[in-house]
Amino acid sequence: MTMRRARRGFTLLEILMAFTVLMLGVVGVYAVFSVGLVSHKRAVDNTNASNLAGSVFDDIAANYDVWYYDRNKNGIPDRAEDRNNNGVEDWFEIQSNGRPRDPIPFVPGYTYRVRYERSPHIDQELFVTVQVFWRQQGDAKAATFQRSIFLKRLPIIEPP
Repeated sequence: MTMRRARRGFTLLEILMAFTVLMLGVVGVYAVFSVGLVSHKRAVDNTNASNLAGSVFDDIAANYDVWYYDRNKNGIPDRAEDRNNNGVEDWFEIQSNGRPRDPIPFVPGYTYRVRYERSPHIDQELFVTVQVFWRQQGDAKAATFQRSIFLKRLPIIEPP
């Protein structure tokens, strides 16, 4: 009867092997989980950039003559230029409330650059390029979006 009691249970070696197999499985799940989190963050950033660019395109179409006018015809909205030479485009200068000075589309952590190109064939058409910038895991990231916008009040180009 004493031999049966000695054979009951698991040996220390069996427990260590089972624990090792369990840990290998857990480490594999954590590796997959971390890759998923990075991919999710990348997808969220790209979606935010795309939504911001779409908002900028819509805002240009609705408010070109108020916020996006290009009087000097250099392809950059007048309010986006850095007229005070501080290295920040004027419409992104942050006020005390943490928002830009002009009521333009704004998402914290994202900035953008708007460039225009006038259509040589249709006077009221603008080819708009919006580059959106953000930081992802310490690295600078950017995405470029383009759209053609027709404006009713776009001044006609004077012939040279």
